[in-house]
Amino acid sequence: MTSDVTDSRRSVPHSVPNSPSRAMSRSRSATIRGTNDDDERSQRSSSPTTSHRSSSTAGFVVGADCVKVIAVVRPLIAREIEANASEALTSSDDSVLTKSGRQFTYDGVVTGSEDELRETYDANVRDIVEGTLRGLNGSVMAYGQTGSGKTHTMGMGGDNPGMARRVFETLFEAVATARVRDTEVKVVSSFIEIYKDNIRDLLVDAGDELTPPVTIRENATEGGVYLNGARMMEVNNVGACVSVLNEGILRRATAESTMNVRSSRSHAILTLNVECKVGDAKATFAKLHLVDLAGSERVTLNENRGQRFQEGVQINMGLLALSNCISALTDVNRREWGHVPYRDSKLTRLMQDSLGGNSRTVMFACVSPADINADETLNTLKYASRARNIRNRVVMNFEKSTAMELKLKRQLDEANERIAQLECLVNVLHEENLALKSRTPERVEPEVAEFSRLSVSIEDTGTPRTPMHTPSLDGPNSTPLSELLMSCKRARQRAEILLSAKSPLKSPQSMPRGSVDFIESVN
Repeated sequence: MTSDVTDSRRSVPHSVPNSPSRAMSRSRSATIRGTNDDDERSQRSSSPTTSHRSSSTAGFVVGADCVKVIAVVRPLIAREIEANASEALTSSDDSVLTKSGRQFTYDGVVTGSEDELRETYDANVRDIVEGTLRGLNGSVMAYGQTGSGKTHTMGMGGDNPGMARRVFETLFEAVATARVRDTEVKVVSSFIEIYKDNIRDLLVDAGDELTPPVTIRENATEGGVYLNGARMMEVNNVGACVSVLNEGILRRATAESTMNVRSSRSHAILTLNVECKVGDAKATFAKLHLVDLAGSERVTLNENRGQRFQEGVQINMGLLALSNCISALTDVNRREWGHVPYRDSKLTRLMQDSLGGNSRTVMFACVSPADINADETLNTLKYASRARNIRNRVVMNFEKSTAMELKLKRQLDEANERIAQLECLVNVLHEENLALKSRTPERVEPEVAEFSRLSVSIEDTGTPRTPMHTPSLDGPNSTPLSELLMSCKRARQRAEILLSAKSPLKSPQSMPRGSVDFIESVN
């Protein structure tokens, strides 16, 4: 292991940086033609598939993105030639025609040569890799029969560069560009395999008893799922990524079978988590999965026994669960509301973002052209055709900046303080209303009657009808009539307000302005 690889056992956010985007070109047509089955007769729906995953991720929806499918039709290999097999497929730039006349159209068809894989990568995968620097999740996966060229295509075995090394090169080219722009970028990797439906960390020795088991957990804040307990290794360049890849390949479960000298007996998933941040601006994060699925197997054809047989059964069960998820996602009647059985296997749980969730995905469907593999090849072609109908709901993942969080916290504190002030005012008004309501009618009604009589008498005649102990209206020290009248009016107003205590409690807002002023003057 090189010094560029840093060991970290902690779970890190699934990542993202900022980088110039490359226009993503769909180089192939998008229909399925000339088939006889109902599965292949349907065309790609124009309405997006509803995401069937938790979507509490901070970010905004970028849009729906179809799963791209590239068919890889490898040449005949020595074993097939020795068996006198003949080619049963005819391919063009974007379609595959079977010997029986059934035609399938994909986003591209290649033979698996280095030149073609490089062109396919540039047209379909490069932008997905660069998109992780903009907060967009991505997945690159290979599916097919045992010995069909999946591991070769992905570059996850031997010296073949495949997709993996090209991904590393593109990623760190984008990282270098981002860092020139004062962007902080961090890339953290993990590498696991699913062997017999158990998750094994490929960056840890199998005999290490101190290593915690790797489990799948739901991510409540970012959405989707993550691996809890997997070893996370920070990588700073292409060489560090290659070291992680090679270390995992050495630990991956492989064995010789009747179909393949070095057959992968597990599903392998290499994940690159990317985070980036520019100053106080929002940080972005994304994850990029590189998935090499184990090959589907015909038990009768492989003639495997014992452990190889059990491995084949578990592999097929995982792939069946994945097929069921694809069928659910592409069923028009279930697309908007139907259940997608992601929890049927660990493989489908880890792939739920890649298929129908928050990710841009490319699938390489690897097939053999040999007529002796016609059934498995047809199953793969049908499987891939259904996958092309899946639309993912792509979301740009980001975290709010620290500056924004502080600003929002200040606004929240100010709002809480204002609420406390208003609650205090409400309590004061409530106590005043209770005090007014406590005045008994026996005390209020006589006052009302007396002041009303006095007020009417003065208004009508200018003098009281009966003698009262009031200031004299004559003499040098007499009180002006207007002042006395005003005093009586205010007294009557006070009495009426006190009498209103018998009625339901009124708030100051429902009282006349003069009444409120008067109460304040009395208090």
